[in-house]
Amino acid sequence: MELKLKARQRSETGKSAARKMRNEGEVPAVMYGHGIDPRPLTVKKEELGELIHGRAGTNVLIDLQVLDGKDKTDHLVMIKELQRHPFKEKLLHVDFLKVARDEKVIMKVPISINGEEDSVGLKAGGTLQHNLWEVELECLPTEVPDHIFADISQVQVGEHLVIGDLKLPAGVDIVADLEDVILTILAPRLAVEGALTEEEVAQAKEEAAAAEAAASPESGGEE
Repeated sequence: MELKLKARQRSETGKSAARKMRNEGEVPAVMYGHGIDPRPLTVKKEELGELIHGRAGTNVLIDLQVLDGKDKTDHLVMIKELQRHPFKEKLLHVDFLKVARDEKVIMKVPISINGEEDSVGLKAGGTLQHNLWEVELECLPTEVPDHIFADISQVQVGEHLVIGDLKLPAGVDIVADLEDVILTILAPRLAVEGALTEEEVAQAKEEAAAAEAAASPESGGEE
């Protein structure tokens, strides 16, 4: 079941018009896709905020009711892009992608990290370096996940987790390069000092391996 949201057709464009809309409690928007020309719209800030901050998140089907004078049309859309102010809690612009239930779409989905408490690399003193925070996926609109989990429990010090390592729900395909690095567990000294020589990196890895062995139950150390 999709959520409902009202929008209004707008004719004003440009930065000054957008600033005026935001001052009046509205968010500039555009709707495109599925064979239609881009349509400039505006939505109420409060209504959009309630929708995206609800449990459904942003990757949800929306029944968008567009008012254009006396005309009223309904469109099945998803939020393709949401622009926020970099410092303030302020919505700047939203892109709506018109979709069909039986046609696949490409959407960006957040990557969430799990397994930190059990991570062998972090227990060995490594530091998590996060490179990618989202991934592009292709699937039916009704199957877009809220997020994809990246499990770091078995990632060793000095190892990477790449997009190809992600486990996806059935019917969901990755669009991005499978070799793109999501995260790295940095060796302890590498994380502190930055660039090291190959000899120093090798020494840091040996120290991390020794620390991991001392921390394992078999060695008699504490977990």
